[in-house]
Amino acid sequence: MHTGQKYFMNMFRKYINHSCFFLPAAAVVLFGLASSVSWADDPFGNSTRAPDHNNAPKDMAFDQINWKRPQGVFTWITMARGYETPWDSLGRPGWMTTGDAYVEPVDPGVSEFSPDTQMFYIVFEGQPLDAPGQFAAAWFEMNDGQVNSHAPIGKDVIELEMNQRSGYFQISKPADGWKPGKYQVKIYYGSPGQELHAANVIGTMEFTIKN
Repeated sequence: MHTGQKYFMNMFRKYINHSCFFLPAAAVVLFGLASSVSWADDPFGNSTRAPDHNNAPKDMAFDQINWKRPQGVFTWITMARGYETPWDSLGRPGWMTTGDAYVEPVDPGVSEFSPDTQMFYIVFEGQPLDAPGQFAAAWFEMNDGQVNSHAPIGKDVIELEMNQRSGYFQISKPADGWKPGKYQVKIYYGSPGQELHAANVIGTMEFTIKN
């Protein structure tokens, strides 16, 4: 629970104990607070919709072959079948806070997967951040080299503090299974709490589900 929510929850309990006059008002405040943090679960909403088109420019594609080189806000970024960390960490593995912490990709550079693949990863090391950052990935089906729909078939969101550089996205199998074909992953960057729009796309990657 966020600090602000805890504060108002204590106030809420206080007013219940001392007066029923404030009960309706306190309930409204708490409802507003609960609504205000809903972005943490899904900062996209409908904001993956581009104003006039649904395909990112070609020059935003990350180099998935020479993945070790710096690209945009990343020191390196790659698709991988798995990841390794030096030790367990708080929260999602990879959310480290020490200077020598890291996440290493397993089988990096891969971009083809079988239909029974339950999950694979996009592993990255970011450039030093000037402020906490929110990174997100959304993946879409493609047809004839174009994204079929504005609606992603999956998405993942993480936040990194200023002293955290390593992280990864989990690309998970859809509920109705993978369809053979090509997919595009759009990667977003913004401030924590910010809704993510098409303008927040900082790069794209592609993968293929083989028969």
